[in-house]
Amino acid sequence: MAVQLAQEVVVKEILPRILKMNKRLLLVFTKNPQLGKVKTRLAKSIGDEKALFIFRKLIEKTAQTIGSIPVHKSLYYSDYIENEDPWDTQVSEKKIQNGETLGERMSNAFQDGFEKGFEQIVIIGTDLWNLESNDIDQAFRALETNTAVIGPATDGGYYLLGLSQLIPEVFKNKNWGTASVFKDTMDDFKERKVALLKPKNDVDYYEDLRTFPELLNLLDQ
Repeated sequence: MAVQLAQEVVVKEILPRILKMNKRLLLVFTKNPQLGKVKTRLAKSIGDEKALFIFRKLIEKTAQTIGSIPVHKSLYYSDYIENEDPWDTQVSEKKIQNGETLGERMSNAFQDGFEKGFEQIVIIGTDLWNLESNDIDQAFRALETNTAVIGPATDGGYYLLGLSQLIPEVFKNKNWGTASVFKDTMDDFKERKVALLKPKNDVDYYEDLRTFPELLNLLDQ
């Protein structure tokens, strides 16, 4: 009897959860860590070498954050695939972003995911120090009852975007990197159900860095 009950629990509760996880895809977009090519706005205040150091710490923190999330994870590098990096044990695969604009690159990654059979796709970057695994879990849960989920950044952009179906217009006609991106993206969702996560702050300027003393103190170690 006990074995039968255990089997029923597996079939009714555990198996559906596993199947749901298999339909989820996390996309991580990042730049290759190259001196003078990352965190350029931050570098104007602290220099290229320290900006690269901060970028690497953000990468390590993001890799650690996503490591325990039980979904398929695809890392998209900007220029070339790195080996023996913090992502090696944390992601399912590594790829190179494809497209001229950020919108095209994200759209292509989402399209590839949906064509492979994934039903809930979430994309994040590597600019947040305070992104938690719970934020990503919450995004996937939101996609069970919403067409989209978005995490607004305090600078007017967004730090997370999730879709349960491809919406091409979301990636078009945007001034990427400006304060209008979040608003313009929300306009694309007017006829659809969209969930909002709590706002978070990218680390792009020295003022942003000062809001995270733990990260700032790493510069002095």
